[in-house]
Amino acid sequence: MNLLEKMFGVQDTARRISLSAAEAFAAIAVAAIAADGYLSNEERHRIVEVLFQVDLFQGYSEQRLAELLEKLFNLLSIRGIDQLVAIARESLPHQLQETAFTVAVDLVLVDGELSPKEKSFLVRLWNIMDIPVETASQILDLKIEEYDAVEVANQS
Repeated sequence: MNLLEKMFGVQDTARRISLSAAEAFAAIAVAAIAADGYLSNEERHRIVEVLFQVDLFQGYSEQRLAELLEKLFNLLSIRGIDQLVAIARESLPHQLQETAFTVAVDLVLVDGELSPKEKSFLVRLWNIMDIPVETASQILDLKIEEYDAVEVANQS
């Protein structure tokens, strides 16, 4: 039993799920928009927009991405957010972890707020991904500044 299995109860090897790198990356994004327990239309739109900007999804059609997201939302409803993240983490290449965390930060901030549940999710995520606290803080600060700048521009 590895550390993730101990922490998140992903022990059922007969029902173990393996994801491709793209699926694992998208699973982190799905977990991020589900972190506060609400799924807004803005979040649904933004996840598609953000994933299409990532090289992993360049060959994806809108329909293929929609099917992938539907699969991951179903997995989320069956396994829960913590197990979805644990499953994704096992399949996500190390070189994509910081990018996945950056996308997760972007998605939790899409509504302009960082709820306590979203903050807790991000803390758990950067710990699971072994991202140094300084790096995670820099990413969070940068994304908050970006959203603040967009909000100010929209009010002008």
